[in-house]
Amino acid sequence: MTCDKLAEFEPIFYPKSVAVIGASANEFKFSGRYLRTLLDFGFEGKVYPVNPRETEVAGLKAYPTVLDIPESVDFAIISVPAKIVPSVLEDCLAKGVKAVEIFTAGFSETGKEGRILEEELVKITKRGIRAIGPNCFGVYCPAGRLTLLPGADFSTESGLVALISQSGGYAQEIAREAIGSGIRFSKVISYGNACDLNEADFLEYLAQDSETRIIAAYIEGPRDGQRFMKLVQEVSKIKPVIIWKAGLTKLGARAVSSHTASLGGEEATWSAFFKQTGAVRVESKEELIDTTMAFLDLPPSTGRRVAVIGGGGGMGVTAADACSYVGLNVPTFPCEIAEQLRQVLPPAGTSTRNPVDVGAPVISPQVFQRVLEMAASAENIDTIIATQTIHLFMSGKMKGLVEAVGTLVEDSLQIPLAIGRKFGKPIIMVLPLGSTEVDSLDVEKVRREFREFYINYGIPAYPTLERAARAVAHVVRYYGSCRSPFQLGLVWIIPKRKWM
Repeated sequence: MTCDKLAEFEPIFYPKSVAVIGASANEFKFSGRYLRTLLDFGFEGKVYPVNPRETEVAGLKAYPTVLDIPESVDFAIISVPAKIVPSVLEDCLAKGVKAVEIFTAGFSETGKEGRILEEELVKITKRGIRAIGPNCFGVYCPAGRLTLLPGADFSTESGLVALISQSGGYAQEIAREAIGSGIRFSKVISYGNACDLNEADFLEYLAQDSETRIIAAYIEGPRDGQRFMKLVQEVSKIKPVIIWKAGLTKLGARAVSSHTASLGGEEATWSAFFKQTGAVRVESKEELIDTTMAFLDLPPSTGRRVAVIGGGGGMGVTAADACSYVGLNVPTFPCEIAEQLRQVLPPAGTSTRNPVDVGAPVISPQVFQRVLEMAASAENIDTIIATQTIHLFMSGKMKGLVEAVGTLVEDSLQIPLAIGRKFGKPIIMVLPLGSTEVDSLDVEKVRREFREFYINYGIPAYPTLERAARAVAHVVRYYGSCRSPFQLGLVWIIPKRKWM
């Protein structure tokens, strides 16, 4: 891709002027809601409402058509009935608008008449205008002060992650939910039916986008499979490409067809795709967010030899299973490390082999620190996954004990940071949810504060060991498939965190 490609997408992500076609004073309508969303999000360029039945919308002068706007327009948002979208797109082309996003649904996803209508859009775009959609939620770019519908409350802080999503619903859900995992976005694109620009076009752009280091995607069916496969194969050598592919079952494929008129594809085909391209395969929204967080926070040196630390014999068994299922190793500690652990832990009800059973769900900060130090010092350990049961610290009789000993919780919070800095090995925290009763909301608040603290210091934190192991395994496999991440141009960048 050349700099001409970057310039081609400039009006989409960083427009100086935007026309909202179909803008309405009625914010129950998509067009009215989006205009308000755009203004509330802080778009700094010129905004032109377009509606022949309005003279003013949201305090801005309204124009009958885009052709009546006296100044030039970089980007247009189209939210009008499907049958008149082609004529509106023709006006945009005549006006010299460089690109549009089409919110309106009712095209190829609805059947024959919709397909005919969408073919008209395709013909118009080939004459010199780029289009996102139809049937989409648009673009979120914090640096350009553009946001999805609805997205007035999205973060205005730019990050290192880009998301390409065929689904508007998942685009806005992931963009919102990922904030709690410390993820900030460079761009999020909901592209819907992809009558013109599709996942391959956006992937090609993001490969060279200096603001993007990680690319995540929700894909139902690529428009040009061969091109998409070739691009993913190339891009994944320089940036992690995380893909959630939906529509692999018969029922799923049928739903995909009625959603964005795409072909879902078969499991065998997509298994081969992931094997050949090096893309990271995830199978849910939660796994996509978990994995993105891991790639943000874990260095390329993250290894598959894992020490697992927690309390309870059953935990040790299930932890070993969880790591084994995803291809991580849980090696036995060297004899000298095991002996040192025996000197620290009680003689009964514990295990010093790995996983380490500390004998109780809640232990003193001193013991927690010593166990982490010993595990991190082992030469056959690359990565540490440790569990802190915050709900047990903060509930029932234990809460009184915590108050009695003063800074037990705060001291425990600092330990993983200190150990990670001292030994230079990645540490991942597991913070179980505990009770889901309304009465335990105060406990959940503390757990989330712990989670946010760790994430802000670059330590991934997950609610279950299974989710933690899966995310770590994705990082290990991706960097393990490279001869050398640094030879491939991957420069490790610690994400900016508000706590630092």
